[in-house]
Amino acid sequence: MKKFHMVVCFVIISAFILMTGYELSANEKSDFYEKVESTDLSGETVDSISLSSKKEDVLKRFGLPEKTHEISKPKTTYLVYKDIEFGFKDKEVFRYFFTENHSSHRGITAGESSEKVIETYGPNYYERTDTGANIIGYFDKQHRINIEFSFYENKVTGTIIEKIN
Repeated sequence: MKKFHMVVCFVIISAFILMTGYELSANEKSDFYEKVESTDLSGETVDSISLSSKKEDVLKRFGLPEKTHEISKPKTTYLVYKDIEFGFKDKEVFRYFFTENHSSHRGITAGESSEKVIETYGPNYYERTDTGANIIGYFDKQHRINIEFSFYENKVTGTIIEKIN
């Protein structure tokens, strides 16, 4: 009987550790969607290109890309330029990512501090890590937009804006 109790205790403690570890390692942006209040991101553009802009608009504004990547599932195309990349579904921008020489709609550029991002975009953010980078992100739940700023040594190194499915 004592052995049975020890096994039950072991199972309960193991389950608790696994559940706690899982919650602590939750690191997908979707894990934060319900927990974070919405921030208006409807004005986000980069060099006059916004989410839902057409592929032709990007080509007109930026010219031919340095590289093009085609992915079959889900069917997407990526136009890659020196310091900016656009992702397309059905010939419309669904995401874009930039590192330098561009800024968010509210003026955040590479090199800005996390404090400046929070001061500019407000307190309704989440924090996570991805591939070694610290990330601060915001959701616009009404317009189904997400923006994330990645940091290295507390300086913005990249910004991604994308549609939320």
